[in-house]
Amino acid sequence: MECIFSCFALSCRRLKAYSQRPKSAFTLVVLSITLVSPLARAQNSPGSPYTYFGIGDIYNKGLGHQLISGGTGIADRNGTAINNLNPASYSSIGYPYTFLNEFGLSISTATREDGSNTGRQFELDFPYLAMAFKTGERSGASFGLRRFSNVNYDIFGSDEFNGIPGSYQVRYEGSGGLSEFYFGYGRKLSERLSVGAHFSYVFGSLQNDQFVRSADINYNVSIEDTNFLSSLSVDLGLQYTVPIGKSALTLGATYDSRDNLGSSRDLRIAETQPGTTVPIDEITTIDIEEEDDYILPHSFGFGLSWNKNNKFKLSLDLQTQLWSESSLSGDDFSLRDSRRGALGFEKLPNYKSESYWGFVSYGFGFYTEQSYLVLDEEGLNSAGATFGVGLPIGNKGMLRIIGERAFRGQQLSDFFSENYTQLTFSITFMDLWFSQRKFY
Repeated sequence: MECIFSCFALSCRRLKAYSQRPKSAFTLVVLSITLVSPLARAQNSPGSPYTYFGIGDIYNKGLGHQLISGGTGIADRNGTAINNLNPASYSSIGYPYTFLNEFGLSISTATREDGSNTGRQFELDFPYLAMAFKTGERSGASFGLRRFSNVNYDIFGSDEFNGIPGSYQVRYEGSGGLSEFYFGYGRKLSERLSVGAHFSYVFGSLQNDQFVRSADINYNVSIEDTNFLSSLSVDLGLQYTVPIGKSALTLGATYDSRDNLGSSRDLRIAETQPGTTVPIDEITTIDIEEEDDYILPHSFGFGLSWNKNNKFKLSLDLQTQLWSESSLSGDDFSLRDSRRGALGFEKLPNYKSESYWGFVSYGFGFYTEQSYLVLDEEGLNSAGATFGVGLPIGNKGMLRIIGERAFRGQQLSDFFSENYTQLTFSITFMDLWFSQRKFY
């Protein structure tokens, strides 16, 4: 029982949804490289030991059309694709269809190495479902469900507990994440200026478990730690278009408000028989009220988009999130402001073409990202490239196939590097809804 109460005290010490972890982040990640579970799970990118920290990997908002060009879209106005990066874009819906329905499927494979060990993982994901429709001559709306963040790790390590002699084998498992349900509305205030807003409900749970065993005791200890998080948030956007001959330059800006995530915590600690999960003794603590450690910070975005005579488009996006204002931190990590820059190109479909290939679009993009995580005083950064093609399905559908190659953690001296390849299939169905028929 002494071991159980020691584990309980260590787990409750932070009240930040994380159980006691290895004393060195370096030990944790090195031991995890070849031991991450190879089973497929629903994630944004293949599950990573880096999701052990903070609230896990945070998703880029963009849907299929934005992913083609590196995740850009803050200044994009396209009537045949849903753009949830900026709610002001919904006012552009209406040519040639008034209703859009889109969902995505992605397949990812990741490789992790530290110079001497290598691990690989494959995963399948359904990251979003969204709908958009025209609500008036100058307005449009959208609603959808998307993944916000994910936690997915499976790590073996060793640890010591206060007051208990010896070193113990510990298995750390994490799962879950946050999702976002949103409703957005955009309206034209003039022929050049559009504004919009998103109203979002972010919710989900973070599961962080430990399984402790030692040859010095005749029982094991399991710690199941679950945090339930939720928040209401609002983000705003605007777009301003400047005609330049037959071309157009659009400027876009977004702002997401700061919101605290309400949280409750379930903590279950059990003494189990060796080699089984059968409990011998159990202590359960339910609904521990958390402090305001979970914060969705202020974020700002700025974008430029140049549409050349409806033939091709160049886009630039810059985004930042002020994570440094959050008090969430740990013994082996801290937070900093995250930043993302992306540049993209897209060849636009020709809706006046008489051939199938004239309707085909394609694009590519590049991005670099400064993560919100600082591990042992070193920041976690990533970079990647995307390429995609849009293929018409009949006259009321579009299949977008996007490939992405990304790298993360190469600059960290005491950690490991990750690279992953992701293939995303985005299917959009288009129709004429809410339109009055005219008879002559």
